[in-house]
Amino acid sequence: MMRWLCWLALQALVLLPVQAAPHYDLAVKLDPAAGRLAARARITVPAGEPVALRLAARHHIDALTLDGRPMHARTDAEYQRIDLAPAARPRRLDVRWTLRAAAPDAQASHRDTLTGAAPQIGEAGSFLPAGGAWYPLPFDAAGPLLHHYRLKVELPAAQRALAPGDLISEKLRDGRRQVRFDMHHDSEGADLMAGPWLEAQRPVRARDGRMLTLVTLFHPAIAELSAGYLDAAAGHLAQLESVVGDYPYSRFAIASSPTPTGFGMAGLTYLGIDVLRLPFIRNTSLPHEILHNWWGNGVHPAPGSGNWSEGLTTFMADYAQREAQGDEAARTMRLDWLRGLSALSPQDQGRLADFTARTHDASQVVGYHKAAMVFLMLRDTVGQPAFEDALHLFWRTYRHRRAGWAELQTAFEQASGRDLARFFVQWVDGSGLARPRIAAAGIERDGLALTLEQPAPAYALDLPLTLRTDGATRTERLHLDARHARITLPAGSGCTELALDPDFRVARQLAAGEAPPILREATLDAGIGLTVLAGGDAKLEAGARTLAGEWLDHPPGEVGADEPPGRSARMVIGTIAGVDLWLARHGLPARTRDGDVVAWALRAPAGGTLALVAARDADALAQARRALPHYGQQGWVTISGGHTTARGQWPAATAWQRVCPH
Repeated sequence: MMRWLCWLALQALVLLPVQAAPHYDLAVKLDPAAGRLAARARITVPAGEPVALRLAARHHIDALTLDGRPMHARTDAEYQRIDLAPAARPRRLDVRWTLRAAAPDAQASHRDTLTGAAPQIGEAGSFLPAGGAWYPLPFDAAGPLLHHYRLKVELPAAQRALAPGDLISEKLRDGRRQVRFDMHHDSEGADLMAGPWLEAQRPVRARDGRMLTLVTLFHPAIAELSAGYLDAAAGHLAQLESVVGDYPYSRFAIASSPTPTGFGMAGLTYLGIDVLRLPFIRNTSLPHEILHNWWGNGVHPAPGSGNWSEGLTTFMADYAQREAQGDEAARTMRLDWLRGLSALSPQDQGRLADFTARTHDASQVVGYHKAAMVFLMLRDTVGQPAFEDALHLFWRTYRHRRAGWAELQTAFEQASGRDLARFFVQWVDGSGLARPRIAAAGIERDGLALTLEQPAPAYALDLPLTLRTDGATRTERLHLDARHARITLPAGSGCTELALDPDFRVARQLAAGEAPPILREATLDAGIGLTVLAGGDAKLEAGARTLAGEWLDHPPGEVGADEPPGRSARMVIGTIAGVDLWLARHGLPARTRDGDVVAWALRAPAGGTLALVAARDADALAQARRALPHYGQQGWVTISGGHTTARGQWPAATAWQRVCPH
């Protein structure tokens, strides 16, 4: 999601006065064939505090005046800065500028699209993210300012344009298309997209009676997917309105990109063509991006406390889909989260208070999955009714404003009547995972005696303990807020089997062997090594190293093929014959699946996790290169003809501890 975070200090659910937002009248002429954009802006800056406007240094300012008087921008390596001193009256800034940009690279990796903010202009598609300062962005001393705008876009008739905000008009004249957008809410900026799209629309009635417009803007190659996406969007929108509240915009658009993007802005989502082709996207990524219109693009995260919106959206969209599928599907997702978190090195176990946006796999595991687990634990702590009341209160109070974790804490405390300070301190301001365990268990005269332990620093935990006694199963919630606790529970007449958190509802480090491996356990390891078994094929070896570079968050060390697997993670990439021979040489289980490319995770006898990729040849590996990093949560995946043919995980088995009377 594209956003720029600024600080708004709020101590309670009372809105404090904030500086009025700047208003922009923007007009641009886009020439995709030439990779060029010419623009002008009239910016009304309210009276009050000093304001700085920043335009990317690569662009050329043609004219700049303040209240009709010429002025100059101050240029550094990153920005052209227009600094406005405090004023007792509003000011009017007029700017004309031009920019040139390269066409989007269809071969770019997903990681490149997440971290790149430079404008892209081409006939296959154009993308100018506001965060890249393609127009002068407003800042104050604390950071980026919310602002509102009117935007007029002129471009060739064969192209269509898209930006956040209401679509006011669209008309054709003399082979040119003119489109006007109006963002009258305070927003994080004007992201501008364009492409040779075919448009499809569908009106739907919102919960509050308004007529909303659902839109697809798809490249001709995928235009046949429009009806299915409009059907899915209508269903997700109605369901999310019933859970969160009235949809905050007048339309929702789904636009296709020639690069593997996955962004959500106010009233729209911008997804790669190949992403949209995946049949599961309309029920996974689509509801996630629609929900961002409430969390992230409706209430904007405030910097200084972290981006809570990705975790809340993951919990209320992705995880809610799994809960609707049943208990086992939801349990599997929770286990996936903990597998990824448990695989992170200490230096990658960042604080939620520091997370701003996803830039690589490790940041997603923390900012999306750990944060979603925190919201799950919060719901378990305060109960479903109070959880829903808190979110409704939070939405009503901060709609189109900025808010952070502190404001969420206040909302949940008010809705539940509970002091949640320690909960938020340990899970938002702290890093890492809890490590509780049953240190001792025995049946005594008074009942089942348990000793719970955890290392310092001690977490305050509500731990589910499942017991099987006399043919019956029950769950107790045990409180542990120190390094040690002794607890006595009723015991049956026979033996009792115990399992601490067998359903994975606590953000804790998984014990060794608690779950079968997935590919992400190896790829997230900061100390991972790489073994290439190319059999002298230079093209395959180059492809293997490219795959490793795009998949891994950390550069791998080189490990020779003769070195047996040990306690460290390793990625092994090679020909099918080469990988099969390597497995046999080191006494490891043989490959059990076939395909042009087979990738699977394996636990070595010494404990290290292996990510194995066996390819028919260099061309097959090249076809699978972009898909494979998206399957880190799988235990195995097979790809043939460039398409995924099978994927899955090995099920986790609960490790029961048996306690019997003496």
